[in-house]
Amino acid sequence: MAGGSKGLSHQRLKEDRISQLPDPLLTQILNHLTTEEAVRSSVLSTRWRTLWLWVPNLEFSFSKFPSFNAFVSFGNWFFDSDRVSCIDSLKLSIDRNDASYSYLTSWIDALVKRKIQHLYVYRTRGAYPHEMPLSLYSCESLVSLRLYRLTLVDAEFVSLPCLKILRLKDIVFTNEATFERLVSSCPVLEYLKVDVVSNDANVYRVHSRSLKRFRLQRRSSRWFDYSGSGLVIDAPLLCFLRIDDDVSESYTLSDLESNAKLDVSLLCGMWEAKSRTMRSFLTWISRVRDMTICVKTFQLIDRYSKFAPLPQFGYMSSLYLTLIEPDIKQFLIFLGSCPNLKSLILVMRQIDFSKRLCPKVMKRVNISSVPECLLSSLEFVEFKTPICGLAPEMKLVWYFVENSATLKKLTLRLKSHSTKDDFVKEHLKIPRGSTECEIVIL
Repeated sequence: MAGGSKGLSHQRLKEDRISQLPDPLLTQILNHLTTEEAVRSSVLSTRWRTLWLWVPNLEFSFSKFPSFNAFVSFGNWFFDSDRVSCIDSLKLSIDRNDASYSYLTSWIDALVKRKIQHLYVYRTRGAYPHEMPLSLYSCESLVSLRLYRLTLVDAEFVSLPCLKILRLKDIVFTNEATFERLVSSCPVLEYLKVDVVSNDANVYRVHSRSLKRFRLQRRSSRWFDYSGSGLVIDAPLLCFLRIDDDVSESYTLSDLESNAKLDVSLLCGMWEAKSRTMRSFLTWISRVRDMTICVKTFQLIDRYSKFAPLPQFGYMSSLYLTLIEPDIKQFLIFLGSCPNLKSLILVMRQIDFSKRLCPKVMKRVNISSVPECLLSSLEFVEFKTPICGLAPEMKLVWYFVENSATLKKLTLRLKSHSTKDDFVKEHLKIPRGSTECEIVIL
């Protein structure tokens, strides 16, 4: 009987080969599971009882526990210094109705001690303004930080030397200096996204020597006074800017470098009524060398041009623009403000294919004068959107071919199976050999 028992144990050991793997490898396996599944592995055997504690990427949510007290008790046990050695990433969801959030201090302290790299703290809607502890401001290992529906208290000292990504949504700041100090104390910060709470009239000051991408969203509330609200941007390396803001009354923008590349998207419904603000912004981006503009941004610029002259975009040599067919004529007028444009990439969107016209009756687009760049600098034009001979965007193709004196290469993507020669002969309406422009059909 004893011999049979021994043989059975040997057979089980032989079958359970995964438990014979080294701890680091087992930990990597558990790291691909959800936190809940990783914790359940502790009941497999004494060999697995504490392995999940070494998993570097975890997610804790109060909703996974039968009660809030059970959630806090488990967290206090988990973050005990004798139980966990290192945590790389943690997503923490806390209760909206928790009036006592003192546990957050000890938990964040433990994360800072264990050199947390990626932290996301999320609070569901509720009345209690959970405050993040001061230890968070001096986490030397933190690379990315996401905070949602929390309060950031003021701190005299902030040091986040490794933070590259910062996302803040519906955050309450004790004062404007808190946000300014937080951003300016991140020497390698590259990405910043801020979604402002609806009853916030702060001036958001973004001072950063390293910031490359910035997104701001601030929407108005009918019953709140936004007097004095504004935005200050001092980020010379900025290359992506997206602003959705119909609240701010003032904008202060430091000069970008003259060789800057900028992907700009403005969704600010009231800006056309704030001529001084819009003029300041356009003057700021006029130093950009390489610019990407979306449909809504171009329409905003066009509306402004109806009652005030646009600045000259004299530095711009490359433009990537998304258009819709009704804006074609306004776009050609806009090119008059880009005297040194060399390369143009166009994406045509929102075209109603049911209303395409035959090229024999489609009118050429005309403006009072040909933009200077078509006569002196424009060398490359590319249509990213596939077109056919009946497409409204053929108006632009015709215009560039007929009016560009310096154009070297025109790149088109066709939906039809026409050959290059047939397409040129039938749709461009120009004799072969009459232009030096190379027409590339993809």
